[in-house]
Amino acid sequence: MVIREAREVDMGAIAELCQNSLMKIYEALMAPGKSMPWTEGEDIKKYIRGNWPTMRVAWAEDQLVGLIATHRNHIDILWVSEETRQQGIGQKLLAETEQSLESRYADITAECLTEASIHFFQSRGYDIQRQFTDGMSGVEKVVMSKVLEASDRE
Repeated sequence: MVIREAREVDMGAIAELCQNSLMKIYEALMAPGKSMPWTEGEDIKKYIRGNWPTMRVAWAEDQLVGLIATHRNHIDILWVSEETRQQGIGQKLLAETEQSLESRYADITAECLTEASIHFFQSRGYDIQRQFTDGMSGVEKVVMSKVLEASDRE
């Protein structure tokens, strides 16, 4: 498996992984049809480009198996393809991201939508900070954070 910064050539695979994940997660949590246009066509590519400029991808052979994106010290997205979960991919993406941010930030945050994601972050040292209902989607979210360890911050 190779983890690296995302490139333009990855956009199609990233959009497909995001679309599949968005549809599964948000459509289970939202009223039918409310997740549109996030899960359709070119809108998802625009959304990815505009909101997640700092993205790392995990490739196994010729398949995109995971991705993580941050905005400053906040994890915007951490997704692993359903077929490759429970293989440590998310853990590796998260560890590399934390390491890259620890020299600049004292902590890192993430929003969770599912019990599985809450458990994933808790098992890696994150604590629940607050819960809220997202105004745009109406979905309940949990904000989690972790103190990053670094001897010298910029």
